[in-house]
Parts: sequence; C-alpha cells; structure tokens
Amino acid sequence: MGILRTVGVVCAMALAGCVTPSGTLEQTRVNFNAADPSPQAFKVCGDIGCANQVPVSLTRAEWRHVQRAFPRRARTPGEERKFLAEALRRLEVMVGDKTGYNTDEAFSGIQLSGNTQDCIDEMVNAAVYLELLDNAGYLRHHQQGRRLTLGMMTRRFWTHTVVTIVQRSNGQEFIIDTWAVKIGELPYIMDRDAWATNEPFRRDF
Repeated sequence: MGILRTVGVVCAMALAGCVTPSGTLEQTRVNFNAADPSPQAFKVCGDIGCANQVPVSLTRAEWRHVQRAFPRRARTPGEERKFLAEALRRLEVMVGDKTGYNTDEAFSGIQLSGNTQDCIDEMVNAAVYLELLDNAGYLRHHQQGRRLTLGMMTRRFWTHTVVTIVQRSNGQEFIIDTWAVKIGELPYIMDRDAWATNEPFRRDF
C-alpha cells in the first residue's frame, strides 16, 4: 500500500507539472562538457539531448555585436532582462549560422528537415551563453540561477528543462526559455512560479 501511495503521489506531481531543481548552472556546464566557455572557444549542443557538440569561436566583431545588445548599464532589473533577451537572441542567430542549427523551430524535437535542438540542447546552450555574458560583466541586477525541470503533462506534454536567473534585489527567480521560440525571436524570460504553474509564456521585462 505504501509503494502504491508513493507512486500515486509521484504521478500526481508529474501531472501537476512539479518543478525539480537539477543543480547549478556551473554543474550543468560540467556535466555536459561545456565548462569554462569564452567568446573565442565554447561548445554548443544539438541533435537531441546534446548528442552532438560543436566547437564555436566568435570573432571580435561578432562578440561586439552581442555586447551592443547592452547599449548602456541597465537601470532596472527589468531593463537588464530585456537587454539579456536581445543578447541571447543575437547569440542564437550567430551560432546557428555557424553550426547549421539555424533552421530550429519553436518547441522543436524531431523535425522533418534541418538540424534540430530539443530543450536539453537549448538549456545547455543558454547556460553557456549566460556564463559568457556574466563573465563580461553584464549581469549586475541578476545572478546565474540553476537548471529546473518541469514534470510531464505540461508545456505540450513534454518534460521540460530550462535555466534560471535570480534577481539580486529580492531573490525573484526567472526562467529563460529559448526552446519555446523560433530561432531569431526573443526568448521568454518569465517568473519561475508563473512558468511552473503553466501560465502562458510571456516576457517579464
């Protein structure tokens, strides 16, 4: 009876979309062999579950293009999230062109054509990009958070995993989701609790 009750609780949590912390972003980068990235040398994941890792290098001009997503020091946490979303968008487009992952669609898994990245690929890549931007001093109002995984029966019936950032002033946690948008679109950055309870995707800038 105890075992059945435990299974029932686990299933209920999955149906409710429970969120499971899956470690720091530093540990995530280590786990996926993507630690210590720099603009001159980093790896990105693709082909579902990080089955393929591609070395990438940005030129000085390309990195400056990413940096221009921050036209000034952000005055508020919301403004910083807006600048961050644009920087991530630029990185995704640039890296996609370099690696062939420039046909990736929103919510992609197995596509009929072109290279694809699932939410694990996108999560690892976002963790790498956050480290690049953090090391460059662009995260002033936020700090890197962790990897979170959402249970089944939510977000199009997939288990889903994302990275987070934490607002320094009040501890509010925001998820960053690049998987839920087509390449070239701004990623979603939204309140973690709203995301976990399956509210519509939005951009909390």
